[in-house]
Amino acid sequence: MAKKNVIVKSELRKTLPEVASFLRELADKIETGQVTLVQAGQDVTVELPDSVNFELEYYEQAKKNGLKKQLEIELEWIEGGKKHQSVTLG
Repeated sequence: MAKKNVIVKSELRKTLPEVASFLRELADKIETGQVTLVQAGQDVTVELPDSVNFELEYYEQAKKNGLKKQLEIELEWIEGGKKHQSVTLG
C-alpha cells in the first residue's frame, strides 16, 4: 500500500459560528469545482471532478478523560478513475 502524502492539514479549535462560516465558504467553492487552500503563505488548488464519493460519519469513542465524539465529512475520488453512470428504472 502506498504511503499517504499529506499536502495540507489543519486542526484548530473554533467556535460553531466560525466553523459554519468556513463550511459555507467551502461549499460555495466545491460547487464551482475548484478549491484553493492557503496555509503558511502557500496556495494549493484542488480541482474537483463532477462527482465524488461523499462520506459522513459520526462516532463516539471512550477515552480515559471522557467520551470523545467526532463528526467527519469526507470527499474522495480517484483521479483519472472511471466515470460511473447512474442507473434508472424504465
